[in-house]
Amino acid sequence: PVAKIGGVAKPVGCLVSHKQNVSFVLINRLLKAKADVYWLKDEVTVDGKGLGTGTIYVPASVAAQPVLEQGAKGLGVTIIGVAAAPKGDAVKLKPIHIGLVDLYGGLMPSGWLRWMFEHYEFPFELVFPQVLEAGNLKASYDVIVFPSDSYTEGRGGRPALGGGRGGRGGPVVEAIPEEMRSMLGSVTSTKSVPAVRKFVEEGGTVVALGSASMIGEAMGLPIGNHLLVNGAPIPSDKFYIPGSVLRVKLNNKNPVAYGMPNDGYAFFDSSPVYDLKPDATPKLSRIVWFEGKDPLYSGWAIGQEYLDGGDLATEASVGAGKIVCLALEATFRGTPHGNFKLLFNSLYYGSATPAALDKLPAAGTN
Repeated sequence: PVAKIGGVAKPVGCLVSHKQNVSFVLINRLLKAKADVYWLKDEVTVDGKGLGTGTIYVPASVAAQPVLEQGAKGLGVTIIGVAAAPKGDAVKLKPIHIGLVDLYGGLMPSGWLRWMFEHYEFPFELVFPQVLEAGNLKASYDVIVFPSDSYTEGRGGRPALGGGRGGRGGPVVEAIPEEMRSMLGSVTSTKSVPAVRKFVEEGGTVVALGSASMIGEAMGLPIGNHLLVNGAPIPSDKFYIPGSVLRVKLNNKNPVAYGMPNDGYAFFDSSPVYDLKPDATPKLSRIVWFEGKDPLYSGWAIGQEYLDGGDLATEASVGAGKIVCLALEATFRGTPHGNFKLLFNSLYYGSATPAALDKLPAAGTN
């Protein structure tokens, strides 16, 4: 529905709800217009309504005003003008350029992410394995996203289909038009991972989804396998959940889960389940996890009790950058809107910088 900017008449800045997915369209438009955008660490409440952890703050400026007005009118975003800038810890967002991993012939999860990035106005381009292997990735990208099934050497998920999609054999190179041969190849731990890890160490962010989240383990994250009994994988006749909605707990104080509830849902499709090693290096943060013996909400599940205590999302700092692993199918076919923020937050999290709100310039100076 059409909205308008609420709050005071001549604000020094505006608060924006982090709960609404469409707020990321507004963020992307503001950054494109060179306006300043901040995420507050703590949730702000206005008239008894919380705007979500990581409440968004936009200082008043010539660049921001028309974007905010159109955001309220055209997007229906909740925007509230305030008479004084908020206090407390915050981070300042930076414009980002995203590299979205794809494979020759087209990877379906990557195709759905293309649609989502276009819909929410994230700047991106496709990245194929040969580009990853060539290195020097930080010169071109701030974030590299690995869709589910783009990395198939880890555990979890279904094997990728067809030779051109990372399966056995691969296409005959001579049969591929020359202008498309740069798209050939697959993401591997031997050739791709070293260059991607260097990208992170230099300040880049890697976001890996679904089965591809196991690239985090290949990059050195201390992610154990929760689905083991006596050191062996649980057989499929005792544990099998190939596509159901499960109840989960979320740490919405972590920037990856800003705007999310404490209790939510995840689409689980034979997904990896982690055992985080708290004393290991680098240190992992718990973001999404299972709690209880009966997490099934919708669908069916064999052995759901094995999930209790397992983790579905984590992040860690490596060098100057970030690795975010989202094992749940947070973007499955563009449908689980309640999980989109886990991806969208991750895209900006790594490059955001700490900011002191009490030292902001006066309104109107941008």
